[in-house]
Amino acid sequence: MSNAQRFFVSQPVSNWNSGDITAVVAGTNISGGATSGSATVNLAIDAAVDFGSDGAGVDVSFHSATAGDLMLWDASDEKLVITGTDGQNALEVADGDVEITDQLTVSGGLVAPLAINAQTGTTYTFVLADAGKLVTSSNGSAQTITVPPNSGVAFAIGTQIIVQNIGSANATLATAGTPTLNSKDAALEIDGQFAAATLIKTATDAWSIIGALA
Repeated sequence: MSNAQRFFVSQPVSNWNSGDITAVVAGTNISGGATSGSATVNLAIDAAVDFGSDGAGVDVSFHSATAGDLMLWDASDEKLVITGTDGQNALEVADGDVEITDQLTVSGGLVAPLAINAQTGTTYTFVLADAGKLVTSSNGSAQTITVPPNSGVAFAIGTQIIVQNIGSANATLATAGTPTLNSKDAALEIDGQFAAATLIKTATDAWSIIGALA
């Protein structure tokens, strides 16, 4: 970890000098990490902010109200480190998606409840939001679960969808147009109440089906 560069202000700031990180507080210059006084500053920034320069970064720390809890950009290790309190969320995404291009490593256990899409009609066609979900089929009559073509719903290759038949009549998997469904003996009917099958997208318009099929 490189030497952290921190700037503390503890009285209302009366002036900023744009050429360097310097503040004038109660007549005393505060610059280069030196501190004087004790205070609170509210700072609004409406433009891009750089810490360090390209190829010569600095450590940046954001401290919380709990001692030892902070968010640190470690310039030398090139990583963001969030140190929180055990048992409490250290990172929350209130809305929007999270995309990870490379690998995700989880050492403390992964809690990822399976979302359920409960279908009670006799027909249903997968939508993009079904990716990674359990789709249940519950009806007293036969049901048809349809896999749409990639041109209509572009699931990512590797997408998995579980289908479970919980009704008294069986659900059958089908395709709309171009998708190919590959299963043992070309079986596509989910075999009985509470039986299930997993669909895995293996190519643009190809899915493998693994499970209790008849």
